[in-house]
Amino acid sequence: MMIDSAILMQETAYKPNIFLIDENDQPYTLSSDKFRNKFKAISLYKKQNRKQLKKGINAWKILPVLTGNKLTIDIIDFIITYNNNNYTFGNGGGATVVFEYNCDIGKWVLVNTKWLGT
Repeated sequence: MMIDSAILMQETAYKPNIFLIDENDQPYTLSSDKFRNKFKAISLYKKQNRKQLKKGINAWKILPVLTGNKLTIDIIDFIITYNNNNYTFGNGGGATVVFEYNCDIGKWVLVNTKWLGT
C-alpha cells in the first residue's frame, strides 16, 4: 500500500501512458482497482511487446528497499526502446519517497519525498 501511495504522490511528474515495472523489469500493478487504469503494465522481454517498444514507452521502475524501520521507494523515470535486439533505458530522473515506522504511534509515517530530473 505504501508503494502504491509513493507512485500516486508523483502526480506532478505524471504523463499519460506511463508503464510501471518492478526491480526485475516485470509488470508492476497497483493494488487498488481505483487507480489501476491510470498506469499500464508491461513485460519488457516478451517477444510480443517488441513492436510497442520499438516506438518507445515511458516507464517508471519501482525499487522498494526496507532497511530497519525505514522503507525507501525509488521511482526511476525511463524512456525504454527496443531496436536491433538491444534495449535502451534512457533515464529522465525519478523520485525517492521515504516512509518510517513510528513505534510510538504504531504507524508508517511519510518522512520525505523528492523528485529529481525532468
